[in-house]
Amino acid sequence: MKENIKNRYFSSVRLSAYNSFDDYKSNLKISKEYYIPLSILEIGLRNAINDCFSIEFGENWINSDILHLDSIKKIEEVKYRILQEQKELNQNQVISELSFGFWTALFRNSYIKTMRTNIIKKIFPNLPTKDQKLITREYMNKKLNHIRKFRNRVFHYENILKEEFKNIEDDIYEILSYFDNELLEFTKKANNGWII
Repeated sequence: MKENIKNRYFSSVRLSAYNSFDDYKSNLKISKEYYIPLSILEIGLRNAINDCFSIEFGENWINSDILHLDSIKKIEEVKYRILQEQKELNQNQVISELSFGFWTALFRNSYIKTMRTNIIKKIFPNLPTKDQKLITREYMNKKLNHIRKFRNRVFHYENILKEEFKNIEDDIYEILSYFDNELLEFTKKANNGWII
């Protein structure tokens, strides 16, 4: 591809984040390979938390006092956007439009009283036993935020060819396995084009 075409349509600023145009092409290819696992993880996390919280804190948990001000603000922003788009404002619509960052933020240290071990086990029913591997809220927070950072780079078309993401596939599949092994296998097959 000619340099003037690259610079005009990809921008020299964007391309400067890569060692070469081949790196940029590799980044596109690798990003594409993560779309399905990231999508399933994001939707799975959202639905697992919503199901758990609906049982633990009531169907209307998004309007309860378990949430902190920054989370409430995100909910209000989503509600406003739904109304602006003239969609029906209901809890399911709000839940579906909350960002991945909203869900991962629920594992922060400030949610230590909400995200207790028994809640985490309900969100992730396939966790290993503590003798096999101790999975804490802190552990999940670290893993999920690492995945969130990667996900944002993929979905905002940024460079993911970084050392910090070299084991990201293992991290994504590890979290999926904590939901259910069948979900993990479905994701792997879907990502390899084996869905029938």
